[in-house]
Amino acid sequence: MIFENFITIINSIIPFLVILTILVFVHELGHYLVAIYNNVKVEVFSIGFGKELFGFYDNKGTRWRFSLIPLGGYVKMHGDADEASSKQTEESKIDKNLSFHNKSVGQRSLILFAGPAANFLFSFVLLIFINCVYGFQTTKPIITEIVDKSPAKISELKVNDIILSIDEEKITSFEDIKNIVGNFKNKTVVLELARDNKIIKKELYIEDGLLGIKGGYTERQKLSFFQSITHSSNQIYFFSKATIVGIYEIFIGKRNTDELGGPIRIAELSSDFWQKGLYSTLWFMVLISLNLGLINLFPIPLLDGGHLLFNLFEFFNGKPLEKKYMNFFHSFGFFVLISLMIFATYNDISRFL
Repeated sequence: MIFENFITIINSIIPFLVILTILVFVHELGHYLVAIYNNVKVEVFSIGFGKELFGFYDNKGTRWRFSLIPLGGYVKMHGDADEASSKQTEESKIDKNLSFHNKSVGQRSLILFAGPAANFLFSFVLLIFINCVYGFQTTKPIITEIVDKSPAKISELKVNDIILSIDEEKITSFEDIKNIVGNFKNKTVVLELARDNKIIKKELYIEDGLLGIKGGYTERQKLSFFQSITHSSNQIYFFSKATIVGIYEIFIGKRNTDELGGPIRIAELSSDFWQKGLYSTLWFMVLISLNLGLINLFPIPLLDGGHLLFNLFEFFNGKPLEKKYMNFFHSFGFFVLISLMIFATYNDISRFL
């Protein structure tokens, strides 16, 4: 059993590395492009950490490289003494016109935010492509099941009724029903239904935002480019909100910490979606790219969000945080990130034992 699980992990490595490399490249490219735009010299653009495997210099003097440990990446800008931009090079060795640390707070903040923003934009573009080319899956507003003692049962709705509108709001999918009814508390609504080639109306009293019906007929709807922009924006908002709420509920103990997965779990999922084809793989990349962008904005030192928090302090204080405090927070951030990585990896391994 353990040997079979080991083989599964090995088979997951290639899809995982391909997907991770693309998403890391997108993230770091955001930093790189905005840094170049603000006249900051980028010395190294690395996919992975540790010893360089291979690379090349471009005409701007940037070293583009692949490194030994492929779990992330970084851009090292002029004036940085390390990959995390947590330390500065000695002033005598830098050109202040090209140094990241000598730019204004606003410029540095834009460069830092550009990485997560690139992940959000990448997810958005992928969603537009998916919705235009493949379409999005939706459930037809046809009743397939009615819950006993529910408003639908009391008002004598029937299986195979097609819901056309609720309080004169047009319904095209089950998702529309949830979005409209979910906000109703102690309210009487009028449903327009199609039944046996006839249009009828039914009044329902809703107490808790539920009709008590289920649907099971799904279809894919392809959208126009402009329709896809709106729909993709809504999807980005929904997925981002769900991620933030999920992490918050784990933090307060409302959800089990077993749900927190690490590299092994992501590798396993990468393989699963990869085997299902391009459509599933693109969806997986949308979600992982969004998570990568959101997590990097968390106010933890060493992450983009932590650097942005220090910039905010500098903006209001008029000067940067003292070096000794900065070093302490960076050490603390490193401890937090390593602890989370160890815990998530422990969860991954526990599932195989």
